[in-house]
Amino acid sequence: MSKSGDLYSLLGQQYATQENYPTKKCKYFFLGFITTLVLILLGGAAYQLYMSSSKVVTVSNFRLTPGLRWPEPPPHDQVARVARYVVHTSEWGSFATISTASSIKGYPFSSIISISDGPVDKSSGTPYAYITRLDPFGKDLLKDTRASLSVSEAQSDYCQKHDLDPEDPRCARALLTGTVEEIKNGTREAEFAKTAMFSRHPVMQTWPQKNHNWIFVKLKIEHIYVLDYFGGAKEVDVVDYYNAEV
Repeated sequence: MSKSGDLYSLLGQQYATQENYPTKKCKYFFLGFITTLVLILLGGAAYQLYMSSSKVVTVSNFRLTPGLRWPEPPPHDQVARVARYVVHTSEWGSFATISTASSIKGYPFSSIISISDGPVDKSSGTPYAYITRLDPFGKDLLKDTRASLSVSEAQSDYCQKHDLDPEDPRCARALLTGTVEEIKNGTREAEFAKTAMFSRHPVMQTWPQKNHNWIFVKLKIEHIYVLDYFGGAKEVDVVDYYNAEV
């Protein structure tokens, strides 16, 4: 082949290479885009799988800990389970006592009290509290240990997520009545109460101890009412409450 023919052949090959370059570049771009998209989708699926398989425990008041999330509430017709659910997911409640204050003596008196029925992964069903005798709540109990505790599902994110007002019957409430008992130091229950309260309310460990008369107490439940749907409150047997699946 002549030199001119060789030159023409080389020029032809270079032209063909340049002609195919945009096509290859486009193909590589789409291949990279699809690969990236697949990796994103796989990452999202893996995250969802991790979340669904992670331990489901309760952390209320929107203080969600990474890896932990609220379980879905029980069906509204399983009222004993609903009561246990609302009590366990609540970290505070309204405690009503009979006031001993001179200006309102004999009147119902409600106090906001931090509570816990156990660590986030261990529900006991019994509401515990850490109180001081300097507080009106603590003073009232020295005269009359009867009390009522009201707790609401509105503390979790369920009612907000479903646009339910706290007074909406579908935003479940548990109303527990009984007597408040002081827990004796050195007992197994005292250790459990301490773990229950301090694990859910760690700041309590820093509260001043000297001359403040802090004690652990529990509500000994005698009556339970649950309002979790239309049609009025339902009474729950205490035995059924404690036997309910959490």
